[in-house]
Amino acid sequence: MASNLLKLRKAAGYKNSNEFAVEYEIPTSTYARYESNPDKIPMDRAWQLADIFGTTIDAIVDREVPDPACMRGEVQLEYDGLTPEARQLADELREFVLQKDEKIRARKRREEERPYEALCYQYEQQMLSQMRDGAAFGELVAFDSAEAARAAFESFLREQAAKKRGKHPLKAQELIDNRTIEKIMAAYDRTHGEFELEGTRVLWGSVDHGVAVEYDSEASARGGDAKA
Repeated sequence: MASNLLKLRKAAGYKNSNEFAVEYEIPTSTYARYESNPDKIPMDRAWQLADIFGTTIDAIVDREVPDPACMRGEVQLEYDGLTPEARQLADELREFVLQKDEKIRARKRREEERPYEALCYQYEQQMLSQMRDGAAFGELVAFDSAEAARAAFESFLREQAAKKRGKHPLKAQELIDNRTIEKIMAAYDRTHGEFELEGTRVLWGSVDHGVAVEYDSEASARGGDAKA
């Protein structure tokens, strides 16, 4: 079984014992013995190793399991050795990099989302077109609620996917279709939000780039009870 010292050394980013021993000026053969026989490590050396790895002497000599939270990697060890001024600079640089990283991730998310928003618009138009074609002359095509519209759209997507798969679909294709439907429905939710405007609940839809308005209770008390 690998010793705690070996695990700590690898967690700190040192691929082999020689690399670590040379950096901390410990004879390579001596350090190799420490990893194979940790209970033979002299007290002064055990203290040194405990300080280097940010753990206890008991963990160094295999009397307890080291806390993973205390196992410092190579970058952390270098950070610990910086002056306070240099640490502040490193912290500022880290914050800058994290902000840039978030912007990059957000841009990539948008790039991944756009095709599914386009598919959402395409299939929603197709669904409404079929509903209009099936309606009688003078019949208004509408849904009772936003929830009903969403459920109808998801059902339409599943019907379209099933038609494309045919009578003898492959299970793998069905799984792919289900993932695609999930992404299209996520796009639907992003593009069919709602917000408050002067006491009025406004539902925004991507189909006609218009709005559906429902008056809330406060507006109804003033005499407004219409839905558009």
